[in-house]
Amino acid sequence: MKHKRVTRKLAAIAGALCLSLVILASPIASTPVQAAPPQDDAAMPLSDYIEWRFKIEGHSLYRRLFNYSTAEWIGEWEYVMEIKLKGGGNH
Repeated sequence: MKHKRVTRKLAAIAGALCLSLVILASPIASTPVQAAPPQDDAAMPLSDYIEWRFKIEGHSLYRRLFNYSTAEWIGEWEYVMEIKLKGGGNH
């Protein structure tokens, strides 16, 4: 009986050692983790970045859409409203 217990303990220890060696020697455990190399255009927006641009001619305010993603104007200048400039002078 005592011989069987010793044999079972030795078998359990041998199995645990083999399992430990398999885990330590596996390619997953030994492969170093590396970050992806940085890229200049890592963040690509899904849509274009478009905003209004404004200009003043005389006492009139105009607006036009500008696509910052492609650096292109969209449409034509459109009149918004008359404005009163501070200082009373012509700018």
